[in-house]
Amino acid sequence: MGRSTSSRRRERSGPWWLVGSFLIAGLVVATGCRPLPGPPPGIHPKRVAFYGDSLLASSAPRWRTLTVTGLPNWSTLERVLWGTAPCDHLEQMAVDASSNWNIEVVVIGFYGNQETPCTIDRDLETLYREDLGTAVRIWQARGVRVVLVPMPGRVGEEAPSPAARATRSVAAESGAELVDLTDSFVDPDTGRYVGEIDGVAVRSPDGIHLCDHHEIGHTYCPSEAPGVVRLADPIAAAAVALGKTVK
Repeated sequence: MGRSTSSRRRERSGPWWLVGSFLIAGLVVATGCRPLPGPPPGIHPKRVAFYGDSLLASSAPRWRTLTVTGLPNWSTLERVLWGTAPCDHLEQMAVDASSNWNIEVVVIGFYGNQETPCTIDRDLETLYREDLGTAVRIWQARGVRVVLVPMPGRVGEEAPSPAARATRSVAAESGAELVDLTDSFVDPDTGRYVGEIDGVAVRSPDGIHLCDHHEIGHTYCPSEAPGVVRLADPIAAAAVALGKTVK
């Protein structure tokens, strides 16, 4: 049987997708996120590129399907890696931006990890603001449309989280498209991130991920998990809307 349309239309970031989150985190430290090479010569379809950490990675099946459904004949380039921060991806972004991947829209979303070498001894909000600003400049210099996503913080944390504040700030300063998910994961009465909305679980038992009450340890969360839907659907909608403006 041939591969599905969605699998034909995506380019993954290599073997990182095949291992668990702890091994992935180890790879980040060991390799420093050395960039993957660009595509082989030839004509490539228009692409939406995604850069992010485990929240974006674990919800990939849903936003991937929605994106390629909304943008026929496009594909996705997926640079999403558990445990990473924006600075772990800057070198890869520079390689991808200068390649012939034919990237027209970029989605960038990070939760607020601060465990990799490029984040150590830096104020969290400052490092996210600086590095997201660098990321946006890499793409805007090439005329690429950018979507920034302030990812939901840990359950119980006051919203917006430091990383979310930084993301909002960079979007306001750069003119990048902002997909703010705060209302979908915050109790309006307390102003804090919550694990349930109207009695429905939208976060994993670990207070971070989106896998409903399923066990963590899988590469993906179930596509129908309420938290995945709340995160993936507006992200894909924004990417598709920008993609439709590309001539």
